[in-house]
Amino acid sequence: MTQGNKTFRPERLAYLGGLAAMGIALLLLLGTGGLVVAAVVAILCLGMVAGGRSGVRAVREGRWAQPRTWLSLGVACVSTGVGGFAVAYLTGILSGGLDVEEACVHGHGVRYDDAYREAHAEEFSRWFPLHSKCNENFDLVPSWVNPAIVFFALLAAIGVLCLAAAVVTALRPRRDR
Repeated sequence: MTQGNKTFRPERLAYLGGLAAMGIALLLLLGTGGLVVAAVVAILCLGMVAGGRSGVRAVREGRWAQPRTWLSLGVACVSTGVGGFAVAYLTGILSGGLDVEEACVHGHGVRYDDAYREAHAEEFSRWFPLHSKCNENFDLVPSWVNPAIVFFALLAAIGVLCLAAAVVTALRPRRDR
């Protein structure tokens, strides 16, 4: 079956069916909390893809003065920034696990220094930068986490600026040519 230049491929349908089945299984396993998380992730992904595609298309066509361009770019940047920030921050927060000593000794084969952790306890409870050190030389938080947090926060801020530009371009009076 051909519609225009697109051909019917049953593997696409099977792939989408598999994704739907995994999504339903995940929702059943996680309950109401899983439904909320799935909805937020779906909205962020939709914003990334739809906003990104629409924004890139508008930029290629040179439609900088239109509010839709700025709105698309803003939605893409905010969605990507928030999603990336959440992933990076959760990776950093959860890097030590429930038992830091066990993560150091058994997970990474590194000496755990209890005296060092007690002396620097305030450092490990800060919101930023994230650290969970086993000793003075080894940090359980991956080295990419803190720069990624900064990058995605800046990307979300740029998205907010793009949304403000969309409002400004929408409210700006039109000049007749």
